[in-house]
Amino acid sequence: MMRMHFHYAQPRGILLVMVIAAADRNTGKITPRRAHGQRPPLSPQFKPGRFSTKRGAIELRDVVVYVDGRAENAGTLEFAAALAFEHGAHLIGVFIQPELALSRAEMFVRGKGIEDVVAAHQGKLGGIEADRRALFEGVARRHGIRAEWRLVPSADSDESAVHARYGDLAVVARQHPGDQQGAPGLVESLVLTSGRPTIVLPPRCTATPIRRILVGWNAGREATRAVADALPLLVRADAVEILVVDRDGHFAGHGEEPGADVARHLARHGVVVEVRRLSSGGKDVGRLLLSRAVAFGANLIVMGAYGHSHLSEWIFGGVTRTALREAELPVLISR
Repeated sequence: MMRMHFHYAQPRGILLVMVIAAADRNTGKITPRRAHGQRPPLSPQFKPGRFSTKRGAIELRDVVVYVDGRAENAGTLEFAAALAFEHGAHLIGVFIQPELALSRAEMFVRGKGIEDVVAAHQGKLGGIEADRRALFEGVARRHGIRAEWRLVPSADSDESAVHARYGDLAVVARQHPGDQQGAPGLVESLVLTSGRPTIVLPPRCTATPIRRILVGWNAGREATRAVADALPLLVRADAVEILVVDRDGHFAGHGEEPGADVARHLARHGVVVEVRRLSSGGKDVGRLLLSRAVAFGANLIVMGAYGHSHLSEWIFGGVTRTALREAELPVLISR
């Protein structure tokens, strides 16, 4: 096991040394001279960047939270609202309308009775939506954030992922393995088709500030995307750990010290970051990731979504599958 620490001093504490070209009044010869404590003049075509080295300068602006019509949503809404509040973001609630099963008696209804059954079901759905919306609006009002409410007919609808595409990230609670409630397939749909990072919460989660973040790093495209997507959260964290497992397995071409380059990149953004390298010893890497998150006291795991396509169906890889099914803390996942 090896640990590396990265910290960059703030630019305001650095004395700049410039070389300025000056023409001699007598000879006209151009000679360089040094000027201390001065910033180089900005060329007209360059403008100061919108990001500063001040922590928290990179913000979320739209947080999309998915509200399940069957599952309990209080913890999910509290988490999303707290996140939106901290970043001054707009909160978008997307209600997934549940599909109500017909009773045995309703299956045999004929004639005008069908209209009564439909009306009864619509009334139930309206009541469920009104209840969830009142909860959503109450949470948003308590946090003092801007919010809006949207409706999606079902989790299977292509429309469900569309809403996430116009936000900075999506928040959704995963279904409990033994729970028949909830919207099956919604998490997978968001991760695979939204094109945006998704924070997947454990069932019946509670709102906890994100202050310690564990990044699962293998130098792949998916992990790189996840780190970039998580940057607004990383710059605000008190501590970030880059976890490299089995350094000889996936890091060809990424230097002698895997994880060092991404740590330097994050440090330049003002992230307080360390690198930790572990060997799996042939054990399940997904469970090693989760156990290290607990030991580190992480409030969030950041990782890429890995897998492969089989018969037109995407199958998540082992580490991704373990994290999505077993993590007892939020997981930000990107693909």
